[in-house]
Amino acid sequence: MDKRWSVRLELARDDGGSLSDEGIDALRQLLVQGNAKPVLTQGDSGTVLVQMTLDARDHMAARSVAEHMLRDGAHTVWSALGLPPFTIAFVEATEGPR
Repeated sequence: MDKRWSVRLELARDDGGSLSDEGIDALRQLLVQGNAKPVLTQGDSGTVLVQMTLDARDHMAARSVAEHMLRDGAHTVWSALGLPPFTIAFVEATEGPR
């Protein structure tokens, strides 16, 4: 049985630069289309903190789905904006919405 999970990830450009507001909005729109209920905020040192709420059977499945969705969305945005590579770091997955 699936449970609701809140997954937090951190996204960063490999060159240390920050993502523009336009890039954050584009990424948010892609994640909304995936029904992830995303919340994106600028973090320290140009990172973007991403929180998604989704349904999965356990924390590992939730983490996997969230990372896959973020990777696909970030790849689309990065390609459109001509940005250098990015890195995704897992922060946490907790049961229930936050």
